[in-house]
Amino acid sequence: MNRTLTYTAIFALTMAVLVPATYANPIPQSSNFPHVISLVEFPQGIRHARIMRHTLKIAVPENSKAISQLIIEAPANIVLRENIDASDQSGKKFAAKVSIQGKKATLEFAESVAPGTVIIVEMNNVKKTAVTTGDKFYKISTILAGMNVELPIGIAQLRVI
Repeated sequence: MNRTLTYTAIFALTMAVLVPATYANPIPQSSNFPHVISLVEFPQGIRHARIMRHTLKIAVPENSKAISQLIIEAPANIVLRENIDASDQSGKKFAAKVSIQGKKATLEFAESVAPGTVIIVEMNNVKKTAVTTGDKFYKISTILAGMNVELPIGIAQLRVI
C-alpha cells in the first residue's frame, strides 16, 4: 500500500514539474516559418477581471519570408479593441493599420516585418464578456510578403489558474 502511494506521489510531482511555462503551440517545422512564442495576460490569474492586456510574442525566423499581415482571432468571451500596438524585441514600434471584424483583428504592416525579428503585439483594453473558465485559445495566422494566402502559424492558450 505504501509503495503504491509513493509511486503515485512521484508520478504526480513529475507531471506537475513537466507542465510547460509557455502555453503557445507553433506549427511543425517552425525553424523555417513564423511561429507563436507566448501569450501573457495582465493582470494575471484574476478570473473576474473585465479589462485586460494580452501580450503576444511571435518569432519570424531568419530562413522565413517577411510578414506583411498578422491575423489574430480571439476566443469567444474576449472582445478586441483597436488599441493594439506592435513592436520588435528592441521596443521599436511597427507602423501597422489595425482593423477589427468580429473576433478577428488584422494588423497590416506598412513595411513587411523582416526575418530575424520577434514581434510583440500588445492588445490593450481587451474586454472579457464573461468569467473565463477552462482554457481559451487565440488562433494566429499570417500573410507572408508576396502572397495572398492566410497561413495559420499557431495557437496561444489563455490559461486560467
